[in-house]
Amino acid sequence: MLCLADVDGFLKVVNPAWRRILGWTDEELMSRPYLDYVHPDDREATLAEASKVASGFQTIHFRNRYRCRGGSYKWLAWTATAAMADGSIYAGARDVTTAVLAEEEANHLLRQQRARIHSAIASEALTMVFQPIVTLPSREVGGLEALSRFELAPKRPPDQWFAEAEAVGLRTQLEMRAIRDAVGCVDRLPRAAFLSVNASPETLLSADFSEVVSELDGERLVVEVTEHAAVGDYEQLKQAIERLRRSGIRLAIDDAGAGYSSLKHIVRLVPEFIKLDLFLTRDINRDPVKRALASALVNFGREIGAGLIAEGVETAEELHVLEELGVTDAQGFYLGRPERLQV
Repeated sequence: MLCLADVDGFLKVVNPAWRRILGWTDEELMSRPYLDYVHPDDREATLAEASKVASGFQTIHFRNRYRCRGGSYKWLAWTATAAMADGSIYAGARDVTTAVLAEEEANHLLRQQRARIHSAIASEALTMVFQPIVTLPSREVGGLEALSRFELAPKRPPDQWFAEAEAVGLRTQLEMRAIRDAVGCVDRLPRAAFLSVNASPETLLSADFSEVVSELDGERLVVEVTEHAAVGDYEQLKQAIERLRRSGIRLAIDDAGAGYSSLKHIVRLVPEFIKLDLFLTRDINRDPVKRALASALVNFGREIGAGLIAEGVETAEELHVLEELGVTDAQGFYLGRPERLQV
């Protein structure tokens, strides 16, 4: 849509696209001030943009709503510039109604998602369960991993709650709610057992995390960083982890073997524990390839002084193979399901 508008606020020339998109004839468009066709809520802003051209701006860009002949409105994206010395404005517009409606829908969805995560953070329906991490071969409980459970709508796995929180910029806040609740239970754990909590790199770097863990005997805490977590600045993260280590806190890299990122995390952060992803653990007694990879990770762990924790152990046969390979710790339904702590 192309047009030439004069200083009096009337359109002097319009091209055929105006009639095709809005439905008005050329005569109708040019017989009334163009502001008459602009949505009332957009008129003040439209005048302000037109004034910029009059005051010397070379080119301006803005959006407003124009009324169609049938009474509905279309969103137009404008580019305008001074055309003549008398102040006439040359302008072109694109129909962006579909894009604007999509933006509005996306913003509405974002508001809904943020409200849902804020509700979860504030709700008593977010609870913690604890799954035992068993030392091999003694089968004694060496630690417990704190896991979040969401007893509110929509019913979905915890990882989907955290993924949505990350998508709307609230992952750290949701993780900190879970970590506070878990740390608050540490005195109810077996005295010799450590507490393992999950934290993204962003959470590890937060002041809230430092404050919460400072109240805890560091030797009782293991922090798990997931394989899937992106790290923007390893040096900054390493410095934060070193500060935690000085207080006795240990690091675990979760989901090892699930992808490239975990290996990078292990090499750059040198954890005290490497957690074998349940993909490797599942049916390891029947899969020589999984067994070979797990064996390599066990040997690698020995070289760097890291213990191996196998996740997702569900059968005695899987556990037997893991013990033979030299895995130091294990967790899974065969060894203990996640449960709430007894009062």
